[in-house]
Amino acid sequence: MSKYEYSILPEYSPLYPNLPYEYKSYQKVSVYCQGEREALQRFLPKEFVLTSDIFEIFILKNNEIKGLDLYSEGGVVIPCSYKDINGACVAFEYVNTDDALCAGREIWGYPKKLAEVQFNQNESSIMGSITRKGKKIIDIEFEKGSKKVEPPNLSPRLQVKRMPHPEFHGTDTNTIIRNELQDVEIKKKVFGTAKLNIEESTSDPLSRLGVQEIVGAMYIEGAFTLTYGSVIENLQK
Repeated sequence: MSKYEYSILPEYSPLYPNLPYEYKSYQKVSVYCQGEREALQRFLPKEFVLTSDIFEIFILKNNEIKGLDLYSEGGVVIPCSYKDINGACVAFEYVNTDDALCAGREIWGYPKKLAEVQFNQNESSIMGSITRKGKKIIDIEFEKGSKKVEPPNLSPRLQVKRMPHPEFHGTDTNTIIRNELQDVEIKKKVFGTAKLNIEESTSDPLSRLGVQEIVGAMYIEGAFTLTYGSVIENLQK
């Protein structure tokens, strides 16, 4: 138990509230890609081992959240393992609010960056994009269809929570975190096809993931609860 009334700074006006966060309504488009194994391994933290060359690129729009301000996000999720635990790592993640950014980085180690997120839909298609520093690093056009896809295993999330040391070049926090969504509810699922474009960016080098083929795409509407994870291992020894 913490001896502090607030565990989140600034004192008495914290940036984000305590857990849990209830995501009561969201929409998500996932594109499942086959990538180059060497490239995918390179974008994982060095502690993790790639387990599949099929990975996810997604864009998600939240419509109702209890806990955080409404935000949208997108990113890249790569299947991997840590020792005997199979799961997936969010290797890149982009959000459009500061509370979502800092909560994700500070609690679980999600590598979130601020970006512009667009999510638009009509009766048959959805268009979503992530733009950062003037570069459209994720651009998805989803069309409803009949082609089904079997997603890779993307749970639990395996993340490295790493914080710089204030006195020298190094870390004062370096832990392996396991996190799983709770109360997961899929309200709607639609298979389809997708077009994917990734603009080259030195700051966000998603174009180097080595996408070779789009194997399928999916649109879902759902809900879940995000709460505390567990520390698998403390590397700061």
